[in-house]
Amino acid sequence: MTDRRHLVERGAPALLLLALALAAIVPTPSGLRLDSADTEATERWASALDGLPAEPTILVAFDPDLGTYPEIRPTVRVAIADLLAMEARLAFVSLTPEGRALLLAELQRLERLDVNSARLLDLGFVPGAEAALVSLADGPTARVRAGAIARELATEGSAAFEALLVVGGNDIGPRSWVEQYVPRVDPRPVLAITPTVLLPEIQPYLASGQLDAVFGTPRDGATYRRSAELGSLERLREAPEPPASGLLLGMAVAIAALAHGWIARVARAAGGAGREQERP
Repeated sequence: MTDRRHLVERGAPALLLLALALAAIVPTPSGLRLDSADTEATERWASALDGLPAEPTILVAFDPDLGTYPEIRPTVRVAIADLLAMEARLAFVSLTPEGRALLLAELQRLERLDVNSARLLDLGFVPGAEAALVSLADGPTARVRAGAIARELATEGSAAFEALLVVGGNDIGPRSWVEQYVPRVDPRPVLAITPTVLLPEIQPYLASGQLDAVFGTPRDGATYRRSAELGSLERLREAPEPPASGLLLGMAVAIAALAHGWIARVARAAGGAGREQERP
């Protein structure tokens, strides 16, 4: 029995990789599609953007983490393309090392795809986590002074931004920006893209109106991506889209692993209690 268990444990990773590969190849059944008929999140997003002036300048707080970024990456890439399609100018900043590394990869991707660099500004990495938000509220410092966005920041400071987009992760997310940054600047739309794990944290801010729009689940993101019209920037979409069957398989495996660990702990506790009762 022990040998069989060891064989299963050693073969499980290979079987999981094989199953994920098959999930990526086999067409996703219509009943397993991620996108939904519920377009509330997409409508809120569009409403927030419709209220912006022409060619808005938007601060993009880019701090996802390595563990959850794959979940939101397709939506982030479409959102950036969507903003650029409406002639927005984007200033990126990161407060975490992970966010900075992921941002550099995304900026390099935009450069490879020949995106107009005049509409992008890298404000770099600002250390200090939540304390850094106070300095950003006073006015970020552009690393490169050339370009219209940098000149605008030099004269207007944070007032130059007509909206804030937070790409959040476990360390720094919309909660930090809403609590530390937003009260120190003029009112403006606040949008967010976050992994599902942050949903309980995000929902109160969305309900109170402190967040104008959030894509906080894979379904919200898929529904938005389906409706986004990017024109000549369609090349910025992530291709191919992650298969829903693969995501569901990963979730099922994670749940099974958690359940197995919980059952094992309960069994050990029950066994220990039984041995204690057997002692004279």
